[in-house]
Amino acid sequence: MERMERREQPPLRWRIVRPLFELLYHNRALYWLASTIPFAGQWHTWQRLTLPLLAGRDVLEVGCGIGTLLADMARAGYRCQAIDRSPQMAAAARDRLRRQRIPPASATVTVADVRRLPFTHASFDSVVSTFPTEYIFDRAALREIARVLRPSGRLVIVLGAALLPASLPLLPFVAVQSLVYGRRPATRTSENPGGSANDARGDTLLALLAAAGLGARREVVRGPFWEAYLYIAQKSDGAV
Repeated sequence: MERMERREQPPLRWRIVRPLFELLYHNRALYWLASTIPFAGQWHTWQRLTLPLLAGRDVLEVGCGIGTLLADMARAGYRCQAIDRSPQMAAAARDRLRRQRIPPASATVTVADVRRLPFTHASFDSVVSTFPTEYIFDRAALREIARVLRPSGRLVIVLGAALLPASLPLLPFVAVQSLVYGRRPATRTSENPGGSANDARGDTLLALLAAAGLGARREVVRGPFWEAYLYIAQKSDGAV
């Protein structure tokens, strides 16, 4: 009997809200509303945190959604390819590229599964994933990402972000975000090096990245009323 691939189970909260999220991936208008209004318009700001961290010129975006970051990367001079498992999201991303007159030589979009990437070994200098679903905890997906990265290639993940209760108008947004995504993880500090139980998801990701041959670190980037949680991983020089 063939041995089943072991996958990390997503959190209970995600298993409950996942059916709602599935609806978003099949409707570009709902996707835009859900990624804009509840986050006080900061979703795109958080996506763009990846730009200074990209290495090389050839970039793959995994889970491109409606193509906002993909268009940004192409305009910044990167040679981009993107995948999304949703035909509706892929079509929305292609429409965005056409509207912004970004040529296929700069960015293309393919409908594909991250566990079976349609690219040859060592095709990309960087892979980027922002606000990924549970695929980022899938061992097969991470092995595929490592496979298409070149030696010393970089994976940049925005695992999540949170609005902070910095002012009264932000409180409703913070409440909705906590209801859907859970409370934000406690930041590790010199006084609290272990963080909290909410750090377990990030610790799991670091372990899975290491198992895929990607040495990784986490960073917390702070804005005036938010913080974002980034993971930057690198493939070793000698890996193939």
